[in-house]
Amino acid sequence: MENAVPGVVTPVYDYIDAAKLASLQQKHAWIVEPIYRASDLVSQTPFFSWLEDIKDPKEFKPAAVQLYYHSATFPKVMGLMLGLTALSENPMMSFYSKHAYGEADHHQMLMEWMLQHGLLRSASEIKEVIPTLETNACVNYAYQMAVEQDRDKWLVGLNSGIERCSNAFFKMVAPKMHQVGAGDAYFDVHVEADEHHSIMGLEYIDPQSPDSFRGRQLITKALEGISLWAGMLNSWIGIDLTPKFNLDGSLATKSSSLN
Repeated sequence: MENAVPGVVTPVYDYIDAAKLASLQQKHAWIVEPIYRASDLVSQTPFFSWLEDIKDPKEFKPAAVQLYYHSATFPKVMGLMLGLTALSENPMMSFYSKHAYGEADHHQMLMEWMLQHGLLRSASEIKEVIPTLETNACVNYAYQMAVEQDRDKWLVGLNSGIERCSNAFFKMVAPKMHQVGAGDAYFDVHVEADEHHSIMGLEYIDPQSPDSFRGRQLITKALEGISLWAGMLNSWIGIDLTPKFNLDGSLATKSSSLN
């Protein structure tokens, strides 16, 4: 990818098999389209305007300390999903374990970055941070699915919805940190592939009719995660905004404003 800012080295990220991605997008359009529509709307919320205005890495502290909590608990949720896997679901164990392993040390990478750039005076200072209600809600959403052990809900909710939002988040944060002289592997590593990478998890589920109960249930679960993610990001900058979506991924009437 080209450098977004003159004089700033932008990392080059790996891309996934475009043909396989296109095939999955077509096969699972019933849920891909609502996820894309809703997650694109998340990028229009105030958090990203705040991010764009950052001139110094220290300004990112309100988000970084909350992000640490999310990064530290997320792999534990994945480990719970793996640990509770039924024998009948054993073929998924490799998928779950690779995801958990890939996330296991990310919070430590973030801690090192915060200490390096003076966001924290010492690692123990993170203990003084109280996660926002919305941060807890986003993490607890994943805990709920791990306990429920519904593979399809997990894949559409966490791997497709939340991970796409997360990938979009880091695709904006990573170059911003390079722009302000604080680029780091922690941010770069989350930009694993192109912005649709999360859809790859759908290869493990069967297509559904969006009009069927199961289809509506899965779409609702995916959109719930995207709502919680948006609420979490905006809570980091003191804004109470948790958008709600219709089943097609558009904003619900009572959530028609993202400002």
